[in-house]
Amino acid sequence: MSTTATSPSFSDVAEFVRDFAGFGHGKAITAQTRLDADLGIAGLDGDDLLKQAAEHFNAKLAGSDGYISTFNLAPNEYLFGSEGLDLLGIGALVRPRPLVRDLTAGELHDAICRYRLAPIGAA
Repeated sequence: MSTTATSPSFSDVAEFVRDFAGFGHGKAITAQTRLDADLGIAGLDGDDLLKQAAEHFNAKLAGSDGYISTFNLAPNEYLFGSEGLDLLGIGALVRPRPLVRDLTAGELHDAICRYRLAPIGAA
């Protein structure tokens, strides 16, 4: 995987996601591939993916508001659903059910390119 001073290619990000998820090179990842529904990356795994991608590609994906500004999230909207089950639906009685926007590999690539930091030592 090549990470240079320029923005990473979509192929670089797809390879990173593929490796993170434990898929071999035979797993096709396109810009429309949904991280949760298509690859099973949810909950804390999704948060770990974003943190590791930010570090790997030298991008500041999380701001003071978490990922809200980076991914233009609406109130009560999240990138990854819970990994747990609420079989009785009690959680919905206590608080509104969160809206989950299934982040795509293309959206992740766009955010990495948009929020990429200057390489160390760059003027």
